[in-house]
Amino acid sequence: INILTILDLADIPFRAEERNKSKCPIILGGGTCSVNPEPVADLFDAILIGDGEEALPEIASLVKDWRETGSDKNEILIALSHVDGVYIPGFYRPKYQDDGSFALLEPKRPEATFIKRRIVSDLDKAPFPSRPVVPYTQIVHDRMGVEIARGCTRGCRFCQTGITYRPVRERSPQKIFGLLEQALATSGWEEFSLLSLSTGDYKCLLPLLCTLMDRYMPENVAVSLPSLRIGTLDSEIMQQIQRVKKTGFTLAPEAGSERLRRVINKGITEHDLIDTAAKIYNLGWSNIKLYFMTGLPTETVADVLEIAELSKRVLGSSRKRGKKVTVSVGTFVPKPHTPFQWERQLSLRESRDRLELLKYKLKGRDLRYKWHDPFQSFLEGVFSRGDRRLTRVLCRAWEMGARLDAWSDHLMLDLYKKAAVEEDVELKRYIEAIDLKASLPWGHILTGVSREYLLNEREKAREETFTPDCRHGECQACEVCDFKHIRPLIYEKEKIHTLSFAQLSDYPITRLSDHSITYNLSFTKLGEARFLGHLELVRVFHRAVRRAHMPIAYSHGFHPRPRFSFGQPIPLGTESLAEQLAVTLTELMNPDHIKDLLNKELPQGIKISSVEGRDSKRAFGIPEPVKYLIFVPGVTESQVKGSIERLSESSNWYVSRTRKKKQITIDLKHVIKFLKPIRKEDIEANNIIPFPWPEGVKSDETTYFYLLLRSVARSNLKPAEVIASIMGLPEKTMMLLRILKLPPIE
Repeated sequence: INILTILDLADIPFRAEERNKSKCPIILGGGTCSVNPEPVADLFDAILIGDGEEALPEIASLVKDWRETGSDKNEILIALSHVDGVYIPGFYRPKYQDDGSFALLEPKRPEATFIKRRIVSDLDKAPFPSRPVVPYTQIVHDRMGVEIARGCTRGCRFCQTGITYRPVRERSPQKIFGLLEQALATSGWEEFSLLSLSTGDYKCLLPLLCTLMDRYMPENVAVSLPSLRIGTLDSEIMQQIQRVKKTGFTLAPEAGSERLRRVINKGITEHDLIDTAAKIYNLGWSNIKLYFMTGLPTETVADVLEIAELSKRVLGSSRKRGKKVTVSVGTFVPKPHTPFQWERQLSLRESRDRLELLKYKLKGRDLRYKWHDPFQSFLEGVFSRGDRRLTRVLCRAWEMGARLDAWSDHLMLDLYKKAAVEEDVELKRYIEAIDLKASLPWGHILTGVSREYLLNEREKAREETFTPDCRHGECQACEVCDFKHIRPLIYEKEKIHTLSFAQLSDYPITRLSDHSITYNLSFTKLGEARFLGHLELVRVFHRAVRRAHMPIAYSHGFHPRPRFSFGQPIPLGTESLAEQLAVTLTELMNPDHIKDLLNKELPQGIKISSVEGRDSKRAFGIPEPVKYLIFVPGVTESQVKGSIERLSESSNWYVSRTRKKKQITIDLKHVIKFLKPIRKEDIEANNIIPFPWPEGVKSDETTYFYLLLRSVARSNLKPAEVIASIMGLPEKTMMLLRILKLPPIE
């Protein structure tokens, strides 16, 4: 649904066929996850199926040449169709049976053939960003992620990525070292993650972890791992992970009973799970998260109840009190290109009933139960195995107000149901079982894994027969490998010796010591930087110091933090010429060198103006009064003078604020030390600020306030609230104020 919002904000027609050939851009999409693009195919001009590292430069080159020649849009689509892995939806026409079921995707041009997934054969040769984009705000995965391997051949029969990412291709340990060293040096991230579908299966994981921990722990850079597969966790690996932090540990049994785990080819026993949980608890972790699915093929009520019983046995594996288990349960969604792609999905009612049953059974002080919204699972199932008719439903739901549906509190399923009725599409059809002889909407997409292999695995599920991992044994004939260009790439476990790193810190980063030196920094915060909140500003400086390789001192404790001390935070949206920061280093540095290093790494709008050594351990004080220059758009000078006169004639002027659910009343007469209007000409003549501010102000919008506030720390009153109260400004106008904090009065 967000695709439609993006197109709408750019004023671009939704459907590819509606886009003007000369004015509209080419809309591209894709990736390894887009192995059934049909529900959104009509929105795209071209879709890349599979790995993009090698294909994207080819696509970019073709688009560049097309723009330079100015030829017809159809010419670039024909050219793109010859790039391996690129699918042009407009070259195909869907056909349907009389009963409404999907019949076939009919080619409209000779170029319209089967689309074979693009596969990168060697990750070491694949491009990787050496200077990753670092967001100012805190994001969900706020760390440097390095893919150590791509693909998984464990053979879980419900798993789509286990099919569409084959074969297993590991990145060499030496390459991982080089990528991390370069990316961390240029990003300043304090944490990195070793990513893979099954990180525990990486052959060199233990020596890799040991070397990385030894390299980065002195710099307080943390290592994190995604959820690890039961059976790949030995004590040595867990001890290495323990060196970082003990927040939580995720294990995914997927099914409660051993019988059902055989059906899905999970390959783990209850003994494996209990033994792993006991080791995790014994090494100091307090919480284990278990992930299960309900609605898997052949599941019975007994299998559902076993989820609760197994979770309790995991909790009981700890000999100490205070340990916890979080049980997360989602509804199984059949995915294209898997052995279970023909299976039915639970109805909404069935899904709710099973989740409610588990809610009743999973009760206990140390048991926490979480479930995935069945409404979201229903829509996921519909769009997972959908066809192009769903594009109409999607567009109509968007027109009726559907937005941000990945968040359960925003999801409005009734909009989709209503849209489906209006477009004469039956949503329930898409979660029903599919006949093995039926044509599939994604049948023209070839992942490399044969249909015969999927059917064979489906039959083995019924027989509860195990399929071993081909990386450890013989080939299972899934047919994805040609053993010339495409084949498994595994690095055998070996001792990894310390490498000569490309970028080493100029200074060792250590914790606070008796020899630490503190410097007071003054800096400006202008322009778009005014939208950075205080916590974001702290993060910006932390990472700038890391990129500058300065010998920063750290606090003590399990989660050491850089020894920074900021002055009184200014309100969000306020600019400043007078911000302060105290930085503690472990070595003496030239103040001018500190200034130069940081200014090279700080974003636009933030600039160090001075650096001074501090002999005293006392932190800088808060200047009183605090001086502001405030620009009020759309207000005349006479209005400003009238408001100030009313304030001066009043014996008091109360403002009410709500802070921490408490009403606070403040008398502005006690807070304002000085307030007067000031002309733009006077600002420039008296050199109050050394540059035009704010930028782009029209000559007839020159109303400014000169404001001095006392007791800022005690009243915590924002200058915008002061002006809004005096002028009687509505909240919308108050948001348009431009406020500049000036240097303290000498």
